Amino acid sequence: MTSAARSTTRDRLLPAAALVLLVLVTAGCAGAAPASPRLDTGAPPPAPVTSAPVPDDVVTPRTSRGDLSKETAVAFIEAIGSWDETQPTAASDRVVAAGYPAALGAVAPQLVDLPTPRARTQVVFAQQGGLTATTASVIVLAEQSWGDTGHDGVRQLVLDVRLVLLEGRWEVTASVAPPRPPLAPARAGGPTALGRAVLGDPALVLPEPVRADIVERRVGDPILGVLQRLGARARIDVQVAATGHPGTVYPTTRLSNHAVGRAFDIRAIDGVAVEELRDDRRLEAVMTAAGEAGATEVGGPIRVDGTGFFTDAVHRDHVHVGITPGKPAARAVPR
Repeated sequence: MTSAARSTTRDRLLPAAALVLLVLVTAGCAGAAPASPRLDTGAPPPAPVTSAPVPDDVVTPRTSRGDLSKETAVAFIEAIGSWDETQPTAASDRVVAAGYPAALGAVAPQLVDLPTPRARTQVVFAQQGGLTATTASVIVLAEQSWGDTGHDGVRQLVLDVRLVLLEGRWEVTASVAPPRPPLAPARAGGPTALGRAVLGDPALVLPEPVRADIVERRVGDPILGVLQRLGARARIDVQVAATGHPGTVYPTTRLSNHAVGRAFDIRAIDGVAVEELRDDRRLEAVMTAAGEAGATEVGGPIRVDGTGFFTDAVHRDHVHVGITPGKPAARAVPR
């Protein structure tokens, strides 16, 4: 993780007790972690958690402020993913100690199952993955460190956090609706030649789960070619590809291009968060360039005149770049 990649969050990690509270959800446009987010088991969903408001002194990533669903998700992930030797060792007990019902451990089991006396989790970026009037999906990129000293190991995870709106407040829920499709199996042989080039490109900032998607060939060469071309004109911080994405076009059950290795989301351009670039020419330039590189669908915070471009409430904080076979590449109207 580069220092610039951390620029979207504060250089600190709050204790779990300070983060116990509020509401958040994730859905989807959408590393060293042990596994991808757990699939819905089909069991009756637990009742959504009811939690107290986030205290005023809880610092959330700058790009999450004012979005209560994202603030709730950030507080939840940092709280359950942080503990010390004075707290329980069982995963479910750690969730309870953080102030949440034990059932919510199923939201991010990777965070709480480490056999270590100390762990600290810090959210790098929280992206909207899907949104309705009463439900949401938040795609959270988090970094967790652990060990006796708290620095024996470090990993990054991308997590799909689901939320519901209850009595005017967002709450994290263990219910996964629509359910996530299974993550595509890894393919043997390591990355393709293009995949190796993308992995080695210093202009492309890729979190560990995205790098794993490339190494295990969950992401196809056509969309990697688009990413490579974007890296030739700007520094691109990728948030998610396949792992950690809801997998459907939320809130429908329609399979997302992310689930089949044909899409990625950008959280920052040249080190600046996408949502802060609405009036910056770099944002439109990158969105236009994605179409020129072969992307058939390009969504972001602004509307680019042309075909294949879109904007909506979900894409205010990132740029979605995808390819749907059989569709023409996005084309901007010449100025």
